Amino acid sequence: MTADTNGASTGSRQSDWGASRRSVLSSIGAVAGIGLFSGTGQAQTGAGLSGTGAVYVVTTGAGQSNGNGNGTEYLVLDGSGSVAFSTGGTADEAFQYAFDNVPDSGGAVIASADTFRFGEPATMGDNTTLTGQQGTRFVASQTGTGEDPAPSESQSNPLPAGHDLVRVRGDNVAVTDIEFDANGTQLNNQAIQADQCDGVYIARNRTVNGFQMALSFTRCTGVTVEHNEAVNPNWYGITSRAAPTGSDRDLRQSSDVVIAGNRVVGVKFNNIAPYNVANFAVIGNVTVDGGHSLIACSPAQRGTIVGNVCQDLTEFAPDPGGEAGIEIEYKETHLRDEVAGTPKARSSDITISGNQVDNCPVGILVRTVPADADNTDARSAERPYSFTITGNTVSNASAAGIRLRSGNAGVVATNTVRNAGTAVDIDEEFTADIEQGLNVTR
Repeated sequence: MTADTNGASTGSRQSDWGASRRSVLSSIGAVAGIGLFSGTGQAQTGAGLSGTGAVYVVTTGAGQSNGNGNGTEYLVLDGSGSVAFSTGGTADEAFQYAFDNVPDSGGAVIASADTFRFGEPATMGDNTTLTGQQGTRFVASQTGTGEDPAPSESQSNPLPAGHDLVRVRGDNVAVTDIEFDANGTQLNNQAIQADQCDGVYIARNRTVNGFQMALSFTRCTGVTVEHNEAVNPNWYGITSRAAPTGSDRDLRQSSDVVIAGNRVVGVKFNNIAPYNVANFAVIGNVTVDGGHSLIACSPAQRGTIVGNVCQDLTEFAPDPGGEAGIEIEYKETHLRDEVAGTPKARSSDITISGNQVDNCPVGILVRTVPADADNTDARSAERPYSFTITGNTVSNASAAGIRLRSGNAGVVATNTVRNAGTAVDIDEEFTADIEQGLNVTR
């Protein structure tokens, strides 16, 4: 690898590179709104959007052969268009160089419309935006194998394990417009994993070909995850859990979270899972083909689940009472010691409204799942409370349209339930103060 602190190219001085660099930077600048070149094609020093700070472009060399297995050299260009860094290794080295050189005042790292093969994660710090173009693709590597504690029928242990692609470890960070390819790896990885951050924006990305958890945030405040697509991740699509499960990051609390306008399909467990989250909104998402509840908060406080489409649930290792299109839950195994026994352990003040739920065994479910299945007392002592389920349409629920296995101070009203085994199923032994009215059965 080569870094040029004087702003001149070092290992890439081939005759055709100047023209190629102008072409690459011009196209990147057009997409990103950055005028990297003047009308004469000369690089502009310090080019960039007003207020964006430093700008780095990560791209590939023009036909460079470097022995990294794919015939691609990875380059980092500074705002003047000069090569600041080059490597014959893996793409994470180039992105890490760019991230590390974004000043404290902030800046942008732009990935060209190329395929970037990573050997390990790249980690972003404060005040950094990472953005791609149509055609930008980050590909993970297999790092080994692992035992999935709950393999599906189509899986056979050991499964290929990989690494995270982008780790967010700073405040005021954005990751947008990139396709993340797990390359068949199924365990111990995320496309994007944010931890202990304030101000995270994840938008218009796509994840394919695996990942244990596609998009993950833990111990964060002020998170927006919108207009992403997650296709066939192993365990979770968008979640506040973290891989590997049981790690120091897993099941840590986040707050002020918006998950909106995403499409998540083909998941073993939950498509969207805001666990241990407060002050949240799950709005306008499309969730299809899951194994546990398609949207599940477990536990969560002060949130809305509004205007989502939940379709086609095929139960995988279901908890008592079945799985659902949408679920409010207290689940003891989702609690860390610092939360157990506190108000944060129980789900409360949740509104579920205006959703379309189709072809799920249970449409909407409220329940308590103790670690010991025989501990029925927990269904009274640890039940969700102060929830509202109104204005939803549930169709083709073979077991129940709306099922309350435990709960207190809830409202179930003005819902439409079509073609359900039971329209509204409320377990009176473990529920209290549930108001019902104007529900329609078809």
